[in-house]
Amino acid sequence: MKKTNNNEKMKTATIAFKTSPPVKKALEALAKEGFRSLSQQVEMIVVKHLEEQGIECRETPEKKAK
Repeated sequence: MKKTNNNEKMKTATIAFKTSPPVKKALEALAKEGFRSLSQQVEMIVVKHLEEQGIECRETPEKKAK
């Protein structure tokens, strides 16, 4: 991950996929309701599903230097 000016990490991995218009519309509605981007909403759903399957996919926080 790259770091932005305010020291936050910026995501750099990209995934693209095709879906039906009704699925996209439903995801956009969920994203809007949660004040998220479509990308953030899809990531949240995928991460939740992976964790429910017992697959850890979150990055471990970096340890701060003393």
